[in-house]
Amino acid sequence: SLLLTLNLLFMKKIFIYLLFFLSWIGVMAQDIAEANKVPTTYDRSSVTVLFLDFSTGNHWYEAKSKIDNLIFSDKYDNNNLEALLLVPSFPRSAVPGNNLQTAIQNDLMSIGAGTKIISKWYNRKSDGTMDMELVHERGRFTATDADFLRAQTSKRGNAALEEYGNRLINLSYILVIDINEIKTMAETGITNMKGWQASVTGYLYRISFDDQIRNQFYDTWIYDDDSPEVKLQKKNAFEKLQVPVVPVVQKNMRLVSSQPEGDTGVALFFKPKTTDELLQELVQKSYDDIVYRIEMEVEEFKVKTALYSTRPLRAKIGLKEGLKTDFRFFAYEYVYNSRTNKAVPKRRGVIRAASKSKIVDNRKVATGQMETSQFYQVHGRKLDAGYILQQQNDFGIEGTVGPEFGEIGGGIVRVDLRTGRLSGIRALFLYLEAGFDAGNYPEAPLYLPLGGSSEFAFLRYGAGLAKGFQLTRNVELRPYIGAGAEQATNDENTGDDALTAIYVKPGVNLALNLTHNFQITGGIGTYVFVSDAESVNYGSYEIKWNELFLDRLGPSTFVGIKIGF
Repeated sequence: SLLLTLNLLFMKKIFIYLLFFLSWIGVMAQDIAEANKVPTTYDRSSVTVLFLDFSTGNHWYEAKSKIDNLIFSDKYDNNNLEALLLVPSFPRSAVPGNNLQTAIQNDLMSIGAGTKIISKWYNRKSDGTMDMELVHERGRFTATDADFLRAQTSKRGNAALEEYGNRLINLSYILVIDINEIKTMAETGITNMKGWQASVTGYLYRISFDDQIRNQFYDTWIYDDDSPEVKLQKKNAFEKLQVPVVPVVQKNMRLVSSQPEGDTGVALFFKPKTTDELLQELVQKSYDDIVYRIEMEVEEFKVKTALYSTRPLRAKIGLKEGLKTDFRFFAYEYVYNSRTNKAVPKRRGVIRAASKSKIVDNRKVATGQMETSQFYQVHGRKLDAGYILQQQNDFGIEGTVGPEFGEIGGGIVRVDLRTGRLSGIRALFLYLEAGFDAGNYPEAPLYLPLGGSSEFAFLRYGAGLAKGFQLTRNVELRPYIGAGAEQATNDENTGDDALTAIYVKPGVNLALNLTHNFQITGGIGTYVFVSDAESVNYGSYEIKWNELFLDRLGPSTFVGIKIGF
């Protein structure tokens, strides 16, 4: 019929447009221009976390009660103040969203946030005296094995390590998180899920402790032999000291923490959580996900280290650097350029952190014998020890598009989501897919009360788990198992009269790298229908799907392109 033909043409157009769109994105996103110089050193940053408290907003009171239970990343020194809340001097409605960053900066300056952070660094007491204990402690903790061994050969020894702390002070950041528009899933209109969603914005600032401010600060240092008058003078001078706070970056996102309701079949696959636990999870994600996104952009937040060994790939980083499964690193070799007379970085490969059990707990002071974490390579040439590794977080999303061939064919779109950060298992994916097809089945209308044309359009959608295995540095094998539903419509059977059936689909895909985030892929999957054909209006037709649509089952091959984000 004309309607069916138009529907098929529409779906094919969508598929073609999506194919070209993904291809264009892949070409544009293959390599964001790399810096002329990749830093070879990494120093720990410190972060002060504050949540905006406007004391208004839907469910804010409940969310605010969860903030004290936050777990902060081991990657950053904790510079949190007495309270984790920042009460703005203005109502939310008084400041447009694009001006909020400046308004928050002004409030941070007015409460002396930068000065309070300096007070924390130097353990300032109520009488105005200060010491270097925390500075030295953080200097020793930040030092690597290489720093430790180098210090042991110098005259100053451990004192040199302690002074590393001085260079960390200017890496003090303030992260202000704004959780807004908090809604339950029911309030969003989703009735078969429980949980929460919210808009979250993170504002990152950095204290400016330059030479001028540093010298002003040193003038306020109280010594034991200072007279009482001088001590009071210095104490008052410190309290007037202004340490500037400057904006660095702003990140916005929508977060969801939800779970299927207990009376749905899908809920059997999840550990039950209460709505209170899901709200705590949402607040935790507001911190975790904002930090992860900031690490994509702020150079000081990206871990840099040397590749320690290659069989297997190992590096001397771990939990102290916030390392988690499937975190991505680029491996660089510095190559001498005779024209510029300089060494320039060339990316030689891409690696990811291995499973959780392979990540070392190195949250201790270096002694020259620090253990290593294991990695696996997902792109590039053979790597050598000494190459510089630079953290390059990604979204962990891979989009695949292409045609399937078989009794069930047509176009298919698939999205794979890396779960390593949560599951601790390397290259474990949750995938979602959708496909469309059309075919002529002359006998099918005879089984249907409404009859209709023998030309049917098919739409299928499913989900499942996949596990990647690197066969070589640039070839990955990914078996998967999933389940889904296929829907069939013709000119008479649409809406609640459309036919559906449930299928299980095991399969395997093979992918070949063209770049680190653009691949040619192909594979084979088998559709096994496990339910009879049914519709909302007529219930079960008590006939197998492959009998209603003769021989519509079995293996289908696939070819396409895959792009990582």
